[in-house]
Amino acid sequence: MSSAEAAALDRAYAHCAEITARSGSSFAAAFWMLPKPRRRALHAVYAFCRLADDIADDPAVQGDRKRLLDRWREELDASYAGASEHPVGVALADAARRYQLPKDVFEDLLRGVEWDLTGATIESFPDLERYCYRVASTVGLLIVRILGARQPRALQYAERMGIAVQLTNVLRDVGEDAVEGRIYLPREDLARFGVRPETLREGKMTEEIRLLLATTAERARIRYEEAERLMPEEDRLALRPAQAMGGIYRALLDELHDRGFPCLGPSLRLSKPRRLGIAARTFVGFA
Repeated sequence: MSSAEAAALDRAYAHCAEITARSGSSFAAAFWMLPKPRRRALHAVYAFCRLADDIADDPAVQGDRKRLLDRWREELDASYAGASEHPVGVALADAARRYQLPKDVFEDLLRGVEWDLTGATIESFPDLERYCYRVASTVGLLIVRILGARQPRALQYAERMGIAVQLTNVLRDVGEDAVEGRIYLPREDLARFGVRPETLREGKMTEEIRLLLATTAERARIRYEEAERLMPEEDRLALRPAQAMGGIYRALLDELHDRGFPCLGPSLRLSKPRRLGIAARTFVGFA
């Protein structure tokens, strides 16, 4: 690689780091202690996923969102062909080559974004798990490869942890999503608890809604526990950043429970110092 190519790659990774930092996500808090090459690769993955997600969710995005998503698929193709000119695509191409990141995992993630974009109905809990896999477990499957985990169970761990994290997100954002016309809680569950979608948009807590939210929380808790049981002991040290991420979202789930599921108003988020503290304790615990 020439000095000019190396400088361009550095700029591309710096662009991805800026996207990650601006997001305010727990992602940065969980991975800030990693060595630079792995941290840069994670920033590239996050930036690709963030920009894809924004196509479906960001009100500032203008134009034909379906066409924009198709364009982002083309960017993925270009990245894997070594032909991307977008800084995120340039960084992702390098990260994918270094850490053997499967293209089909990114393609599954984009199918999840398309699910958001089309407003596909989630009828049952298996539908919701499938959605969670596409938008979150896929990211976990990429992360464990970048972290250097080698055991097959590490991929199972990532899948379960991704579902747990996304269920926590769904729970946290029930009110805000409902106002935007998106309800991720399965229709079967709403019917079982006698909750009409309109009541979620109104923001008025009822006992039926609280039971529905508690059920969702318990499903998330079970999947955190499943992930922990799947953690391969040989990869425990390598996977500590992923455990930090899981710890942050598990703490968020506990906070929602302790506050009686205040999920119909503004989304609850842990403070940055608390997130960093959870990540630091996870790393120190493996020192």
